[in-house]
Formats: sequence, C-alpha cells, structure tokens
Amino acid sequence: MGNPEKRAAAEAQREAKRERQAREFKPVPTWYKAIMFGLMIVGLLWIVTYYIAAMVGVGLPIPGINNWNIMIGFGLALVGFIMMMGWRD
Repeated sequence: MGNPEKRAAAEAQREAKRERQAREFKPVPTWYKAIMFGLMIVGLLWIVTYYIAAMVGVGLPIPGINNWNIMIGFGLALVGFIMMMGWRD
C-alpha cells in the first residue's frame, strides 16, 4: 500500500523516540517518597489525634480551632496523595 522506505523511516523515528524516552525516564529520589508517605501518615495521625482528644475533652492537636483540625489533617494527607501522581519507580 505505502512506500516501504517511508514505513521503515517512520519505524526508525518511532524507535528513536522510544529510546530517547527510556533514557529520559528517571525514578523519583528517596526523599520524595519519604515526604509523600510522611505527609499521608501525619495527616492520618492528625485526624486520629483530634478524634481521640475530643473524646476525652482535650483540645489537641491545635486547641481552639475545633473541627478545622480535621481539614488540616485531610489537607496534609491530600498533598501526599497528590504527590503520588508524580511517583515513578
């Protein structure tokens, strides 16, 4: 159907592009993963701490802001989950 030379040239271009992309791929550094998982864990612990402290009547982790503590915990965890989109192994 098509010119065999054009097909061979197109295949060579595709192969060169694949090789270039393979060389450009680099996994994320260890510190990125540590921060990502750390934020998710800290967010979860923030929320758990707030709920346990509320059961016993203590104003932890930040007294006086009440339910905004939940938003802070979810925000921290959300940043960790958003970082997962950039995780390459």
